[in-house]
Amino acid sequence: MRLALVINRSSGRFRAASPEATATAVADALCQSGHQTETHLVGRRLLARTLSVLASRQDLDAVVVGGGDGTILTAVVAGLGRDKPLGILPMGTLNLFARDLGLPADPIEAARCLDFSATEIDLAEVNGLPFAIWASLGMHPWFVRRRDHLQRDGMRKWRAMALAALRALRRYPMVDVVLDLKDGPRAVTTPMLFITNNPWRDETPPLSRESLDAGTLVIHVAACSTRLSLLWLMAETVLGHWRGSRRIQTFIAKEVRVTSEKHRMMVSLDGEVTVMASPLVFKARPKALRVLMPKGGTPA
Repeated sequence: MRLALVINRSSGRFRAASPEATATAVADALCQSGHQTETHLVGRRLLARTLSVLASRQDLDAVVVGGGDGTILTAVVAGLGRDKPLGILPMGTLNLFARDLGLPADPIEAARCLDFSATEIDLAEVNGLPFAIWASLGMHPWFVRRRDHLQRDGMRKWRAMALAALRALRRYPMVDVVLDLKDGPRAVTTPMLFITNNPWRDETPPLSRESLDAGTLVIHVAACSTRLSLLWLMAETVLGHWRGSRRIQTFIAKEVRVTSEKHRMMVSLDGEVTVMASPLVFKARPKALRVLMPKGGTPA
């Protein structure tokens, strides 16, 4: 096949490793499998433009993207995974999407095991903007934005995460929203609200999804009015018992409208923070994304 390999040199994996050496090794693995491969090693500023150009090129059969979940979301927003299949190589910090697909953690091994027969899996969207894994409101996007600010100031990622988490817990931002569900509206006040594209497994973090093609949204609302109750929920999550917790409410829908008195709301989509106009309309988009699975693999 005629492939383009795009690697985000700003991804978490490259804070202590050489992106050039990894890009060469991955390209060699694809070429050894018989594919014609052109390599694009780009930074954050040129990533979206590069992916958009490759998505429209007619001389390519697929595009393989190396990076974290935010990089993969950028590829999806650029139009990859529709007419042109999208391959994923885990090169970020958590690599949740790669885990869902069953790919090896090593990007070179992941490149060797890609099956170039595309599989259709689900996407989700909010106000027309797609996301692949999850969206969040409340404390989580607040935490992500401050972590990113600390990293841009030169702080290492894990230290930035710890400091941002402590600041988020001290500030304890709450959201007051109304969920318009099939059985009627439901008003909630919560520090954290998550909407996932298909259900998570009840396991210890990092969480993976039970299915990638069930065509459903799962809404998780943290029923925690105090910091102590939220800390208890976090402890239950670490132990893998979050699903049965009385501190979380769960709803399943194909579509949900989230309304707030605020005109604009901060939202995290696959770990990338944006500000969107209220109301937020979340929809499931069944079989809307064409991806390259590992050989012998099927959606979770």
